Amino acid sequence: MKNQRTIAFLTDFGLSDPFVGICKGVIASINPKAIVIDLCHMVSPQNILEAAIYIKVSMPSFPAGTVFLTVVDPGVGTSRAALVLKNGTNLLVGPDNGVFSMSVPHQDQIETYKINRQEIEAILLGRGIRIGNSSTFHGRDIFAPAAALLSLGTAPEEFCSVYNEKPVTINIPRPKVSKNAVEGCILYFDHFGNGATSIAYEHMARLSCPKDRVTVTVYDPDGNRFVLPLKHTFSTVEPGSLVAYINSFGFLEIALNGKNAEKELGLKGGLKVQAKCINTP
Repeated sequence: MKNQRTIAFLTDFGLSDPFVGICKGVIASINPKAIVIDLCHMVSPQNILEAAIYIKVSMPSFPAGTVFLTVVDPGVGTSRAALVLKNGTNLLVGPDNGVFSMSVPHQDQIETYKINRQEIEAILLGRGIRIGNSSTFHGRDIFAPAAALLSLGTAPEEFCSVYNEKPVTINIPRPKVSKNAVEGCILYFDHFGNGATSIAYEHMARLSCPKDRVTVTVYDPDGNRFVLPLKHTFSTVEPGSLVAYINSFGFLEIALNGKNAEKELGLKGGLKVQAKCINTP
């Protein structure tokens, strides 16, 4: 499978600028046989938590040995390190800003390397390839070339040094769980305006009551409460009605059937969400 490693590419670059295409052009220049899959380029600008979630929920769908190239980098051009993390057979490439917090929860089980920009440049110059040298576009100049080299089967040690520090982690909201209630928050909204929460299936499974005896409440900053039934899917409620369900990634999600809950209700990330057994204090 040499020269055929899959690269999963995740950014907050959007699609109205040439940034994504330029990075993919760099990869193609280094390894024309690389399989590059656009995981997502519409991460909310500079939203490290959202990117961390997307990596975590996407990894099980990719083949072993995938290179996960992530460029959500509000600290570009600063002293933050550029990393390669080896997690089993997978390789993670991106800035040391917490973007891998959810995909490598056990840091003592991974190998961590710091990318050496000069080493990459030397390797590529030896192949007649020149790359950029900006302080604001490390996706093109550091991360895409590193991912491309890894996709060729190049060992991280050839252009990295061992990173002896622990990678940066970000605070991941942890639900509060009791036998009658689970309290969490909205983490992010998808393209449809559905709000994914920090409450996972395993948290819901610890409730002492059956699913048909659970209600979900969302609290907004103005003191309003939105009460949702817990159902299997959208269509179990009338169009335009509120509903809560376990989404395809295993997290409790809130929605308006056929409408955009984020826009229609004015909801935002971070709002408190509680799943509670009916008729409990």
